[in-house]
Amino acid sequence: MRKSIGNTKKIVISLCMCAILGSEALTAYADPSIDEVTDERDDTQDSLDSVNASIEELAEEQEGIVEEIEEINDALVQVMAEVEVLRLGLIDKEAEIATAQIAYDDALIKENEQYEAMKIRIQYMYEAGDPDYVAMLMEAGSISEMLTKADYIEDLYEYDRNMLQEYQNTVQEVADLKISLETEKEEMLAMQSDYEEEQAYMEGVIMELQAVSDDYAAQIASAEAVAVEYARKLEEQNAEIARLEEEARREAEEAARRAAEEAARQAAAASVAGTADTGVIVTTNASSYDVSSIYTAAGSDLGKSIAVYGCQFIGNPYVAGGTSLTNGADCSGFIYSIYKDFGYTVPRTSYALRSAGTEVAYADAQPGDVVCYAGHVALYIGNGMIVHASSARTGIKISRATYREILSVRRLI
Repeated sequence: MRKSIGNTKKIVISLCMCAILGSEALTAYADPSIDEVTDERDDTQDSLDSVNASIEELAEEQEGIVEEIEEINDALVQVMAEVEVLRLGLIDKEAEIATAQIAYDDALIKENEQYEAMKIRIQYMYEAGDPDYVAMLMEAGSISEMLTKADYIEDLYEYDRNMLQEYQNTVQEVADLKISLETEKEEMLAMQSDYEEEQAYMEGVIMELQAVSDDYAAQIASAEAVAVEYARKLEEQNAEIARLEEEARREAEEAARRAAEEAARQAAAASVAGTADTGVIVTTNASSYDVSSIYTAAGSDLGKSIAVYGCQFIGNPYVAGGTSLTNGADCSGFIYSIYKDFGYTVPRTSYALRSAGTEVAYADAQPGDVVCYAGHVALYIGNGMIVHASSARTGIKISRATYREILSVRRLI
């Protein structure tokens, strides 16, 4: 059952890896939208969650296998201890058997010696007629003495028989002990064989379980590698989503900026509409100014509109650092805000304006160009005249372009 589950996990992991490769292939040749990449990211997250769940299941399966191995290993240790105890017991039993064998051999020798001694004495007395025993009987002085000597001889035979019986008994006891020891040895050998078989079986089971555990470990490693790939893919997709969102944000901002510039351009153009017919504008502080000379000067209609628009703010205050055409601006703030109202973004400082756009000769200056001086800028309105935020004392006013040394004339449109 465990192996079947493991094989299922292998298939899932393989499919996940194919999904990763397939997703990468699609991404490589497609130009997806944010929604498409988000969908891919969600799919990747789902796949990553699935792989992580598989890793957890595999880890649980492996943990169960390891617990089984530990339990069997504990039992195996006990069996091995029993085998060792039996091995040592068999060594002792062999020593006991060897000692019993020596005792048996010694008792058997003594039995044989006693038996041979009895045979010799009997042979001398009854078969050869031992003269010593006969003489001893015949030399008796009386029947009483002769009977006493005969009793002695009988005691001697009895002693021989008792000794022989004792030796025979000893031989039998030792033989019985040896048989008992050998029986015990056989029983111990049988127990040792049983334990060794059990030990071999347990070791085989542990090897099989270890192989399964190793297989789970390999699957976990493979799944973790897949998870790493999914995590990497997820990180790339999140980065791609962030990039696309940033790109969309910038495009939206750019579209809004362009729309605002277009609206400002139209508003600025509308503010000077009809001026060409009358040649006179009314400034924001209710003064009138003749701008017909601007329309008769050489140059683009847009540049002339910018020049006319700038003249609408004649008389408004100069404010250092300001950019308000009505409430106050400095020289570069005045240029910056006029162009901004027509939808153009130009540098904010007089120093930066000296390198903006394209330089033209003063003789070729047209309405809408920026005239640059040392630390000051102005808007050229044609016929050698400029409109500029001059100073805190004079505010926004008309001046001759050559009232100061001209450093550069810049055409920004």
